Amino acid sequence: MKIKSIRHSVIPSEDLFLFEQIQEGDTKALDVFFKKYYDKLCRFGVLFESNIHVIEEKVDDVFIQLWSNRDQLNKIKNPKSYIYAILKNDLLRIKNNYQTRPLQNDDQLNSSSLYPSIEDEIIANEQKEINKNVIKNVLESIPKRTRQIFEMSRIDGFKYKEISELLDITPKTVENHIGLALRHISSNVSKLK
Repeated sequence: MKIKSIRHSVIPSEDLFLFEQIQEGDTKALDVFFKKYYDKLCRFGVLFESNIHVIEEKVDDVFIQLWSNRDQLNKIKNPKSYIYAILKNDLLRIKNNYQTRPLQNDDQLNSSSLYPSIEDEIIANEQKEINKNVIKNVLESIPKRTRQIFEMSRIDGFKYKEISELLDITPKTVENHIGLALRHISSNVSKLK
């Protein structure tokens, strides 16, 4: 079986292994990669776009682009950073188009507003149940940007340098946000004990 022979060779990461499989046309590998990163990419997309429907569409486009350009995936050395960069660039491109084009009707104005749907609320509630109640409340009280950077580091597993490159900030700024979040969590958790 081909998968077993590849698994026994030296593979630097699961993501690179999945990219190899996707390059060979394995739709199951694409599905695994999709399930691993879809929610994380949606959460990351909120940094650049407020409309969850636009974010979800662009996240879908990332995976469509991976499949369409699968013959080029062997050139990618860091799959996770690659997909996050694709999403960021797509969302920034949309944002720039919104700013340069005048609104034509009320529908376009309303589409840029974020009104949570029942589905969005269910997803949010499921996420809240995963976290411990104390930590959840503390994280929600942290400033939005600091919380997002903290989640990218601690939940999504990005290194400070990767976060700084994705968000166009210095690694020191990332470090400051993480330090602020940790101090905030530490002081609030100790108050609740």
